[in-house]
Amino acid sequence: MLNRSGTRTVVAGLLVSIMGLACLVVGCSSTGGGVGGALTRVIGQALAPETDGNQQNAVPLGDGTVVLLQYDDDGNLQDAVVGTTDADGNFVVDVQAQAVVALVVQGTTNDGDVEISGLYNPDQPTIEKDLDPATSVACIAGISAVGDDSITEDQLDQGRVQNLEDAAAEYIAANPEFDFYDPDNVEAAVAAVRSATNDGANPAAPGAFT
Repeated sequence: MLNRSGTRTVVAGLLVSIMGLACLVVGCSSTGGGVGGALTRVIGQALAPETDGNQQNAVPLGDGTVVLLQYDDDGNLQDAVVGTTDADGNFVVDVQAQAVVALVVQGTTNDGDVEISGLYNPDQPTIEKDLDPATSVACIAGISAVGDDSITEDQLDQGRVQNLEDAAAEYIAANPEFDFYDPDNVEAAVAAVRSATNDGANPAAPGAFT
């Protein structure tokens, strides 16, 4: 279990604490725990920035470990390994219906260990969304906002998630020197995205990051 104070550090670059690591089959579908109810199938591809050259380009994060983060009744994050990506970074995970969850794909690039993450609102049968640096910055921003009690996990709905993701993509596009592999750069991006969107309550204003 991860308490609120530890969530930002976990998703920002340190490996998620793994509980109950089991033998997993590459590319398989797996079911994550939850609060009960219908299942949502989450389908996507994890894409990491190029380590040589332009980080605006992405490469699949193949053979990575997929970790599900979800909130318990006390507002703490529970983490569990729920699958792996295939050689092309693709994953399929079944998640029980709840307000919001995060998926974190842990893998290795030429620059060492990396985590690509994203937020999902599992309230429909199927959700298709790829994970990349922008969804990762948005994920850290959203979980950080819940972690410091700026918002609740129930407030981290689809609209907030979209505002955070759009702002993160705009921030990265406006800052060509942004280095996803530099924790200080990621922290600055998260702070800027949170501020510009009021923790996802509204879209970032035009030119907010220029």
